[in-house]
Amino acid sequence: MSERNCRKIREAIGFTRIYLEHSDDKYIREAACVDYQVQHILCPIDENDRIAGRIDHGFIGFSSQFGGIYTYFYNEFDYLTALKECRSELTEEEQKEADFLAEFWRNENTKKKFFDRFIQKYGFEPGHNYFYPGFVNCDARVAGTNVDFQKLMDLGLDGLDAEIDAAAEKNGDSSFYQALHMWIETVRKSCERYRQEALQMAEKVEAGKKEQFLQLAEGLLQIQHRAPETLLEGVQLMWLYSITSDLMNYGRADDYLGKLYTADLAAGRITFEGAVLLILGLYKHFKEVNKVHDCRVITGGRGRKHEKEADQMALVFMEASERFHETVPQLTLRYYKGMSEKVFRRALEVNGKGCTFPILYSDETNIPAVQKVYGVSEEEAAQYVPFGCGEYVLAGRSVGTPNIGVNLLKALEMTLHHGVDAYRNCKCGKDVGAPEDFTTYEKLYEALLEEISEPMDWLADFKKMNYDVAGEEAPYLHLSLLMDDCIARGKSLLEGGVRYLNASSEVFGIMSCADSLAAIRKVVYEEKKFTLPELVHMLDVNFEGYEAERKLLMEAPKYGNDISYVDDIATTLFCDVADRTTEAGKKAGLHSFHIVSVNNSMSAEWGGNCIASADGRKKGTPMSNGNGASIGADTSGITALLNSMSKFDATKHVGVINNLRFTSEVFQDSMDKVEILLKTFFENGGTQANLCVIGKKDLEKAMVEPQNYQNLIVRIGGFSARFVTLAPIVQREIIARTTYGG
Repeated sequence: MSERNCRKIREAIGFTRIYLEHSDDKYIREAACVDYQVQHILCPIDENDRIAGRIDHGFIGFSSQFGGIYTYFYNEFDYLTALKECRSELTEEEQKEADFLAEFWRNENTKKKFFDRFIQKYGFEPGHNYFYPGFVNCDARVAGTNVDFQKLMDLGLDGLDAEIDAAAEKNGDSSFYQALHMWIETVRKSCERYRQEALQMAEKVEAGKKEQFLQLAEGLLQIQHRAPETLLEGVQLMWLYSITSDLMNYGRADDYLGKLYTADLAAGRITFEGAVLLILGLYKHFKEVNKVHDCRVITGGRGRKHEKEADQMALVFMEASERFHETVPQLTLRYYKGMSEKVFRRALEVNGKGCTFPILYSDETNIPAVQKVYGVSEEEAAQYVPFGCGEYVLAGRSVGTPNIGVNLLKALEMTLHHGVDAYRNCKCGKDVGAPEDFTTYEKLYEALLEEISEPMDWLADFKKMNYDVAGEEAPYLHLSLLMDDCIARGKSLLEGGVRYLNASSEVFGIMSCADSLAAIRKVVYEEKKFTLPELVHMLDVNFEGYEAERKLLMEAPKYGNDISYVDDIATTLFCDVADRTTEAGKKAGLHSFHIVSVNNSMSAEWGGNCIASADGRKKGTPMSNGNGASIGADTSGITALLNSMSKFDATKHVGVINNLRFTSEVFQDSMDKVEILLKTFFENGGTQANLCVIGKKDLEKAMVEPQNYQNLIVRIGGFSARFVTLAPIVQREIIARTTYGG
């Protein structure tokens, strides 16, 4: 470890020298810094690789997403720990430079500059005041951007160089265009480095693998200039571009790789089995990176250039996912009427094996909704892709980083407590009135919306500042090269280059909040069983001594049972929060700013930061996840649950998740019924379905005997995980979800 850390400190010194040398031109600076960085973070090929490429990031560097750290990052704790360990192994001059770096990057890292900008405007630092665990979260990233990999496949590196030259001739040359050329050369150098390693490996490995590495070396030679002509070349170019860029979502891979695959088939260069093995080689690298909240591979859907070829490639991905049986990649299938029945059926079969993939999305609902919500053409809307936990962006056309989130159940808690987080007894919101002042349900509801309005305004500003500061610091060459309309405009991604500057905000606990509002409306205002101040007291004491009253609240209508009384409250709340978010984005200067309900494990973790709620939930227990029902509240069957889920206006969001858990027996014995059920859901306005096929008893056994259930994979919300690796609070939340049988 000491040798590795010393190497990384020396790399940080070299990186910083280049950074300072080119401080007068941010375009050339990024190109030079990233070139140096890539040379040092690329790791050697190994004998089990089918494609080349892995990285080991340093303590200081450039990235759009690595570890949630954006632009020029500084991992201070790890750097200082390594410096303490390695100091005696550094020369005196290296020690001086290393000490300089510690102070220099503490203030020079881009996240610090961004937060300073926010403090200057609002007077407090993100992480304090409003930013309490359980109410609002925020971070700095430029994450989830899906570049136009089809363009990379069509043009190749030489073709991209030619496009840059044509634009420079039209617009006038600039350091931006020069830096793009430099970035392309960095990718070429990476190909050549790995070509040499592949040739060396071919001399070391057993005879059966020699030809494999020789083919890899030849592919790495060819893609240094011309466009890929084989599946191996296409996968290799995509992957090397991704790891040198820190891209963690891979777009419509069946489309941009499908034509290469079918050409290989026709020429006899590959078989289905050979293609599966190649993709398994890609999956091996995905697992090494192991970004379970990202790593989306999209298949299916309207708007593909090579639909028939893509469908064949989709089957390869599904076979690979069934065999790999891992938490990555997040293989995704977009459903539409008239699609290949073979592809859709295979997706259900793979899910039935307990893979939790492919995740299913409905083009029938989503394309018209995306067209309206983003104000784009149908052709552009057809290029929507979910990334990360399920937020939408337009591949090659928009950014949509989701750095923030708001807990609506906590907002209701604060509304009832004068803006105080009652769990921590600290003021972190607005005093919108006392419970006794909310003499009608409507007054309470308006107070809740007022509670979230101000935070949403500065969160929108936070989003815009995130882009502004990143754009001032760096052109993001790797993204600008493959995003419309950066080259044509001669502008980098965040300086007016990207076609649509979008953003999103997560909402947590929305259905728990809706259930609580429904219970308050029913029991307090309509039936007058007790007053609102009396209810607040019950919540404060966690219902101790009030079990009868809690039973009344729990018996009130709950979302997920196709009951209009509560579903109308849920959809109204959803729309009102969405509208306030959109308005905040307009004021901040974003092209669009919309909500997503794609919760990860925070629905359980943030529930741990909330007092008891009016839906009958006890203090510290999980909230509802995404657009799913509150834990155990969906008691009327799967059809009723899907009916509730399909009622939301899809033009009010840019991503929701719907978790559905079935027994394995249902998928074994009633696959036709499951297929009809899901298609009907999609064609009636459903947007998406996360399928988890597993029995509750298996989950319970896994908590007691984790050593026997290492391969048990579950869908959390916006990502999947091995059940035994999860925190107990998350495990218990998953066990408590409803499992649908025959």
